[in-house]
Amino acid sequence: MNLTYTCTQAHRVEILHSKWLGKAFKKKVEANPKGTFREQYKRIYDYGQELMRANPGSSVRIQVQRSPDIDNEAPASSMTNYFIFQRICGGQLLTAIGWDPNDQMLLIAYGVVEAETKDSWTWFLSHLASDVGLEKMRRSTFMSDQQKGLFPVYQEVIPGVDNRFCVRHLYSNFRKRFPGLQLKKLMWKCAKATHGKDWERHMAELKAVNQEAYRYLIAIPPRYWSRSRFTYNSKVDTLINNMSESFNSAIVDAREKPIVTMLKKIRVKLMTRWAKNRELAQNYSGTILPRIRFRLEKRSRSAREWRPYWSAAQKYEVVNGLDKFDVDLGSHECSCRMWQMSSIPCIHAISCIKFKGLELEPFVDGCYKKEAYMRCYDSIIQPLNGVDL
Repeated sequence: MNLTYTCTQAHRVEILHSKWLGKAFKKKVEANPKGTFREQYKRIYDYGQELMRANPGSSVRIQVQRSPDIDNEAPASSMTNYFIFQRICGGQLLTAIGWDPNDQMLLIAYGVVEAETKDSWTWFLSHLASDVGLEKMRRSTFMSDQQKGLFPVYQEVIPGVDNRFCVRHLYSNFRKRFPGLQLKKLMWKCAKATHGKDWERHMAELKAVNQEAYRYLIAIPPRYWSRSRFTYNSKVDTLINNMSESFNSAIVDAREKPIVTMLKKIRVKLMTRWAKNRELAQNYSGTILPRIRFRLEKRSRSAREWRPYWSAAQKYEVVNGLDKFDVDLGSHECSCRMWQMSSIPCIHAISCIKFKGLELEPFVDGCYKKEAYMRCYDSIIQPLNGVDL
């Protein structure tokens, strides 16, 4: 089942993630196959219709497969007796989750499928592309934890789309073969490097420590896991898909419930979250959102260590010991690439902005400001009636 609400397209990075439904859920189904868990599958169509009635513009897709008995038995009064739900009664929850303007979780779509396969990912992504729009999808960046069936689906459904691997999951596989704190630190240095020369230097350090570890990492194209090769398509420089983990933690209780109850709990959680965020936005007196402002304040403290030298117009050379970077305030660019990746001034740019006596706000992208946040949560997820109606 794929539920997509209007105006929930992530303005920045979209993350795709999967999560096994809880073991307790499966035990309850096996222990009570004809009880509540099984009965709720009969109400899925009703739930989908009520959802679309109350929330015009939403999309609900339910996929079924033919029962093996349909060719052997005479048709009953209801043909639904001969169809089995396929894409809503399985064991995995697929989700597309993005960042909102305040660096918080924004659920875009979710679906329950029979298994995490190339076919189920294709189904999920194809419907997502249909709802969001293929051109918008192509301008997005997807991050995943290297699901085997997912990578070829990107190329099939959204050819050429930018994608990344979650470095936390990447390191989890790396440390099984190459344990130790030193190698861990070196790998993360390579991942956090924002420009090519920095990445090459850290990779050389890693090679000097362990050549096998170096060969393992060099075989994974850095465009998937190192900031030094990230494009500027999205406005996120993150290395981990923590938003997916946050969502999975938020629905722990819901995942143990019967199918319709689970879907209801997820929807209600979204509905109340959106309502709360709308209220917060209306009462917020600032322009730059709180989490972004906190990041700017942190960078401003570090910027004191850098000294800008004016070149011409709005161009500067910023120096800290032997380290130097080229900053252009006019084009919002720094040779460290951090400003271009996130659209938030880096420490080098901040040193120049402060040197010139300017405010930081004009140099922060509009997607991080109150107006964008209010647009993000402007649409209302409407309440639904219960089974009696």
